Amino acid sequence: MNKHQRQKLESILESLSKDDRDRLYTEARKQRSDAQKRRGSKSRETDDGERLNRGKRRADPLDDWVLRLVERDFSHKKAQKDADAKPMTEGLVVGLTRRRATVLPSGCDGADLSKHILCRLSAELAGRQQDGIAVGDRVLITELDIAADAVEHEVVSVLPRDSKLARPDSHDTHKERVVAANVDVVVIVVSVVSPPLHPRLIDRYLVAIEWGDCKPMIAVNKADLMPADELDEALKVLEPYEQAGIPIAVCAAVPGDDSSVRVDGLRKLLAGKICAFVGHSGVGKSSLANALDSSLGIATKTVRETDNRGRHTTTASAMHFIEPGIKVIDTPGVRFFGLAEMSPDELRWLFPEFEQFVHSCKFTDCAHDHEPGCAVKGAVEAGEVSAIRYETYIRLFEELRTGGKPKDVTQRIRSDIEE
Repeated sequence: MNKHQRQKLESILESLSKDDRDRLYTEARKQRSDAQKRRGSKSRETDDGERLNRGKRRADPLDDWVLRLVERDFSHKKAQKDADAKPMTEGLVVGLTRRRATVLPSGCDGADLSKHILCRLSAELAGRQQDGIAVGDRVLITELDIAADAVEHEVVSVLPRDSKLARPDSHDTHKERVVAANVDVVVIVVSVVSPPLHPRLIDRYLVAIEWGDCKPMIAVNKADLMPADELDEALKVLEPYEQAGIPIAVCAAVPGDDSSVRVDGLRKLLAGKICAFVGHSGVGKSSLANALDSSLGIATKTVRETDNRGRHTTTASAMHFIEPGIKVIDTPGVRFFGLAEMSPDELRWLFPEFEQFVHSCKFTDCAHDHEPGCAVKGAVEAGEVSAIRYETYIRLFEELRTGGKPKDVTQRIRSDIEE
């Protein structure tokens, strides 16, 4: 954060009650301690977190962690209070670029592009755009006294979110990059060929989806590119997800073809919902949106012939309005999706199929790893929980516990040609 943002957050912190400040410092110590454990740090700490061992990386200042929490919990309230003196309009963020947001005022038809309002972001929001605002956010906007660069409105605050999909920022893992906000369903788009189907990225998305209070769905695209018998065999790797109660739609969005019929199953599952399409580059997220509504005309590209990897076509998230009442957020493709700032203890609550068994474990803090009397391990042995999903949990649990590098990275991002 810059000097201006820091001073503003410090001012908010000073205005809080002692109970609120104590709560923030307690939470900040826990978050920082968890982060240090994940980095594999073994150095001793004093009560305030300063490291004593020479030659070790110094701990992040506790005040920085506290200010991040102030930003999370209180800055939008202050922005709302400051804005009360000016007329406000509530709206939905349907597009986002650097320091600019396209907002649809409440009550307007999203398909009517003339109703969309281009707004600049307030200085406070522009300074933390990666996590402070996302497509799908509900916001308050106001008209500027003086237009700047043909922009006549400004987003002054973001209203509290019901859900979000986020991943760690690649440049600072303490920060998160919010991919989409207030979505009912996150559709993990995969393909059976070009690029081939691998489940590892699905595993990470599912954890992030559960972490952000969203619901998951899997859409298997390019089914037309594989013979029926081979397709049935390829789809067997998705059986553990189906057993966990995750809806799966098999689709075929063919460029230049009337493929709307081939996505009818997906359309029925998404009717009336706000959803985000996520997945590898090249799996056909934009093609699926075009197949749901051919009038969208979203740009698409084929995968590279040299290595069968996807090429980034969508560079910024945008919301599209599709009948019947579907709002689709098309997001840029990724080849790796890191875990958020969560602890190993928090991970064990992010596998929904474990939930009915966790309260029967012998120990209340059971990690479902090595402990005797673990009801989750018993359910795996009895076939009530997928062994593959349990192995996924153990792999991710170990990654968070040790702070080590993710395993099976090559399997997630390489094509069959490279393997």
